[in-house]
Amino acid sequence: MDAQQVRQEVVSLLREVPRAPEQPFLGGADDLELVDLERRLGEPIPAALADWLRVCKGEAIGSGGVYGAWFGRDPNDVAARREDNPSWREQGWLPVAGDGCGNTYVLSTRGPLTGSIGFIDSSEPDEMAYVVASDLWRFLRFLFMAETGDRRWPFDQHSVLTADPALAALPGKLMPWAGSA
Repeated sequence: MDAQQVRQEVVSLLREVPRAPEQPFLGGADDLELVDLERRLGEPIPAALADWLRVCKGEAIGSGGVYGAWFGRDPNDVAARREDNPSWREQGWLPVAGDGCGNTYVLSTRGPLTGSIGFIDSSEPDEMAYVVASDLWRFLRFLFMAETGDRRWPFDQHSVLTADPALAALPGKLMPWAGSA
């Protein structure tokens, strides 16, 4: 599946992810909201994240919500979430979603994992437990498929690597299944 197909599937799945009945789809962030988020982050927003935020500015959907561009200290705001974990700025991590249990998925913005999504366990917030996707759009596809009933991600090595072959190029010790061998 090429990048455009993944993006289209994510946009389609977005409307299927469980949400509270009183919560309509809020739409994407506008240019002013993106500029404000960059100002509050103190750095440019990666292109993939800006593209996603133009589709969905962040919502309390699924188990843990997807974070976005919100004015102020909304709990689903990327900058507010990062402020709660100062080491994430140093690591080059931008929080992009939660799992509903206090853990966070982060977009790596520098180093050998640039562009990939890692899982941060709340018991060890300064360490990446493992990498769950090679890029943001593939992560969102996995996340939304899981929220709509697919239970293979992130631990089923075969199905994950079939859907995201670029993940195999990242350090093996950071794969979700590395500890289970």
